[in-house]
Amino acid sequence: MTERDETQMTELTGLLIRRIREDGRTGYVTDADGKRRSLPAIPFRDYMAVCLYDEKHGYYAAGPNRVGREGDFYTSADIGGVMSAVLARFASRTFAGSGRPPVIFEWGAGTGRLGIRLLDEWRNIEPDRAVSVRYVMADSHAGHREAARRGAAEAGLAASVEALAPDEAEALLAEASGPLILANELLDAFPFRRIKREGGKLWEIGAAYDEREGRLRDALMLLDRPSLDRLEAEGLKPLEGQEFEWGTDALAWLERMLGIVRAGRIVLIDYGDVQEELLAPHRMKGTMRCYRRHVVHDDPYRHPGDQDITAHVNFTAVMRTAERCGWRTVWYGTQMRFLLEGGVLELLREHAGTDPFSPEARRNRAVRQLLFSDGMSELFKVVVLERP
Repeated sequence: MTERDETQMTELTGLLIRRIREDGRTGYVTDADGKRRSLPAIPFRDYMAVCLYDEKHGYYAAGPNRVGREGDFYTSADIGGVMSAVLARFASRTFAGSGRPPVIFEWGAGTGRLGIRLLDEWRNIEPDRAVSVRYVMADSHAGHREAARRGAAEAGLAASVEALAPDEAEALLAEASGPLILANELLDAFPFRRIKREGGKLWEIGAAYDEREGRLRDALMLLDRPSLDRLEAEGLKPLEGQEFEWGTDALAWLERMLGIVRAGRIVLIDYGDVQEELLAPHRMKGTMRCYRRHVVHDDPYRHPGDQDITAHVNFTAVMRTAERCGWRTVWYGTQMRFLLEGGVLELLREHAGTDPFSPEARRNRAVRQLLFSDGMSELFKVVVLERP
């Protein structure tokens, strides 16, 4: 039995196959002989939502810790506390002169590493003011929330930190005055739709179950008129044969946050680009990637519920949504530029020691890694939204 055969027989896979069969919708596939076949199918967005957020089997809702060395991927929060140090300085400037206790919400906080380090850095910058900070961590994974509470307690920050489910955090957000909202690699974690132009028409890529071949696979489904009209209005015009990801869930979340917060700032950090680049001719297959045990591949059907599925963020759509909601973009650029303008070079320390594991050596190495390693700081972008 192959690895694919084994993974296809998981409990979640069975649930997905039943849902596809019972849904009633169909899509078509083209076989090697050029003939089309109709298969039961659901939009890929619906398939992805189950894989990531099913309460019992979903990647982001259940199972082990997903972030860091023991998880499936790293984020910038895992690299030496550099991003936390820069964001601590950013937060300090944001609330300077406000006359109110600082309130920070971090959405998709994971195990709390970014926030705990941020608060620890803030204590070094403004010891007196840092004790009044209220830091709310929102995450859908119960294990992550527990790890965040434990980490905050170990760092002596239990009085400042609340680790909550997203709906609980959202209720607090509605009562907050001028908060700062942070979202590091959150937008890419929302389910997305996949669109393809074929035969001069736009189609929705769906997840189908092929009884003949005994596997889940892509199929093309008809798009409804409202979706076609919205794609046209947003200028999403792929080339013939081109696929792309349409992050409607991420934009809906952002629109909801912008509607709840009467005034404040939102900082979004993620990998992505402007719309023109995402629809460039060299991106004929889109940007979807899957991560499992620090290995990347492009098959979303290989390990349902046991792998991350993600794609680049369309920052043109993000900024357009903010403007429509009455917010403005006050900063947009690469993560490298954000770090440099935020004073990251001030974190470098001269040291005469030869110990490569000394605090100074480790911090200097982390700064270099975040700025220059693997092109992360060019691929990742930062957008700062504000509503006075």
